[in-house]
Amino acid sequence: MTETARTSIAIVDNDRMALMALSSLLAREGFALRWTAQLGAAAIQRCIPAHDRPDVLLVDMALSDMTGIDVCRAVRRWAPDLAMIGVTAYDPQVYHNAACAAGARDVISKDDIAAITAMIRATVGDLRRESAPARPSSASLAASSVSTDSSEPATSPVERSFALSAQQAAIMRLYADGRSTDEIADALHISKGTIFAQVARVRDKLHARDRDEAVALCRRYLRM
Repeated sequence: MTETARTSIAIVDNDRMALMALSSLLAREGFALRWTAQLGAAAIQRCIPAHDRPDVLLVDMALSDMTGIDVCRAVRRWAPDLAMIGVTAYDPQVYHNAACAAGARDVISKDDIAAITAMIRATVGDLRRESAPARPSSASLAASSVSTDSSEPATSPVERSFALSAQQAAIMRLYADGRSTDEIADALHISKGTIFAQVARVRDKLHARDRDEAVALCRRYLRM
């Protein structure tokens, strides 16, 4: 059985046709569909019992009973380790910051199945690496924020690796310059799926919560 076939997903989308299309297309990619829901409240309820949780939850940003951001926020309270990816029929950048703050890994256009597939695979890879025993790397640097307030408790430094590939560095530099995902794809002649997958790998290397934090770390330590 392949890694993809072992990955379970669930989808919440109020658009029945979009839900059917996503389910069918992602099933063709080998993912196991655990369940679907058309209401945000139903998806939240399904995520409460641990036995019913998928590996990755796809959340439409514009639902009929609540926003996808509300769903992410509620699911994170009940299942903080459940990976969530936002999907939308609109401009993903509109929802990106709020969705990531609510617990989503990223927000991707529903039309970009390649990007959604790449992000699911990258996310599952991240989770498996995070659960594996840590191994020291000579390419890693200890880069932790140092507080000047002596009243704050000392924390262990986070080991971040800034050994980015040439493509990863180019992508992060363009994001640091304020370019959009579409502009970066055009500039580097690569797909948005490749960009999302590379950003996920950079976030894993830097232990960043989201893309914005990864960009901020690159600006600070790599002088982008």
